[in-house]
Amino acid sequence: MSNKKRNQFSIADRKRAVLMVIDQEESYESVARQLATSSRLVSRWVGAYRIHGDHGLSLKNKSGYSPDFKLDLILEMHNERLSLSQASARHRVSGSVIAGWMRKYEQGGAAALLDTKQEMKQAKVNQPENGSSAEYAELLKENERLRIENAFLKKVQALALKNGARPSGSDPKQPKS
Repeated sequence: MSNKKRNQFSIADRKRAVLMVIDQEESYESVARQLATSSRLVSRWVGAYRIHGDHGLSLKNKSGYSPDFKLDLILEMHNERLSLSQASARHRVSGSVIAGWMRKYEQGGAAALLDTKQEMKQAKVNQPENGSSAEYAELLKENERLRIENAFLKKVQALALKNGARPSGSDPKQPKS
C-alpha cells in the first residue's frame, strides 16, 4: 500500500487494512504504520466494516443531513453513551461532522442544528411571488426552529417517562380525574 495524503485512501486500501486486522490479526498500529496514517483511523475503518460490511468503508457522501437526523444522533449518543467513534461507525458520518453538531447543540440547543444553507435553498424554491422574500425566509426559519424544538421536547418528555419521571404539570397531591 502506498503512502497517500490524508483522507485519500481508496476503498480497496481500506478493505486490505481491515482484513489485515481481522484475518491476519495484525495490530491497528502495525497496519497504520504501513499506511502512514493513525491507528485511530484504522480502528474506525474496522468498526465501520464490522457494522456495515463493505459499505462501511466509505462515509456517506451526502450534501446535508436533516436537523431531525442530527438531533436523533446526538440524543442516541447521549442515551446509549456512545463515543464519537462508535456513532461515526454506526451512522457512517464523519466524526468531525458529528463533533461540530454536538458543539452547536451544546451552545444553542436543538434550534442551532438548523442548516442555514439548506433553509436558504428552500426559501428560494418556495419563495412567494408577492410579499417580502426576507419576511418569508424568516418565517420559514422560525417554523423549522419550532418544529425541531417541539420534536426535541417530545423526545425529552419520552425519555423522562421512560426513566420513571412524572410528566410536567402533574401534581402528585391531586387525584387523577
